[in-house]
Amino acid sequence: FASFAAVVAVLALALSACSSSGYGSDLNPKTSKYVFDKFNNGQFLDTFTPGEPEEGITLEAMVQLSALGYDSAKQAKAIQWAAQNVDSFDSIGLKATYVFAAHALGFAEDQSVRSAVDAIVAGIEDDGSLTGSNNYVYSWVIFALLSEGQKELANSVALKLSTLAEVSGGYKYIQGDQQNPTATDVTSFAIISMKASLGTGSETEEAAKEFAISKAKTIVAGSIVDGTHWESYGDLDMSGTAYAIMALASLDQDVSDSVNWLKTRISP
Repeated sequence: FASFAAVVAVLALALSACSSSGYGSDLNPKTSKYVFDKFNNGQFLDTFTPGEPEEGITLEAMVQLSALGYDSAKQAKAIQWAAQNVDSFDSIGLKATYVFAAHALGFAEDQSVRSAVDAIVAGIEDDGSLTGSNNYVYSWVIFALLSEGQKELANSVALKLSTLAEVSGGYKYIQGDQQNPTATDVTSFAIISMKASLGTGSETEEAAKEFAISKAKTIVAGSIVDGTHWESYGDLDMSGTAYAIMALASLDQDVSDSVNWLKTRISP
């Protein structure tokens, strides 16, 4: 269920983002309501152990739902829970997701958010590196910094991310991991975040990011199965498919066949 809860939130946004009316149109309200109703007392998702919050999935779901009409009033209990439990967000990735969620839901001036921003900035090395983080986290940090208007720092992190791809152009959670293949969701998220950072650097820096985006796009577009979806370890990759749709759509690619395939995976 942990995976499903996160995927279904991404799925809702993927279908929305690819609609003709664009961002914010909930084409599958039953799907988003399913996610919202899974919050424990409206506060958090307890996807592994009943009563035990899963911070990362909760924050991501809050972000996704914010795009589908679940505003600060509807998510008031989740916002209050997050602000009161920010000390448990003990990684730069969780802090970045929290900051981005705060901007998405309009509580970015809360002191807990300000403290999280300070911690994120302090955790970024001079070359844009995030010590002890994975490539998925880099994207969340970029989004958090952009939402804060810290374009120069976001550019630095995005430039570092552009160097963390494998030789193929795809991304693994950890660069050079010999045990696992490149991951569609990580690669797609890298595309989205690096594209969001375009316009924040010099001409040379922009070219470096655009080159990384182009190579990553080739990997994502070239690994589609039956022209509709993506797989991982020989099985359906629902999360990867949703992220791939968003990444390719952000690059103005036709993803209608994949969107239609995703629709067939939703339970009545």
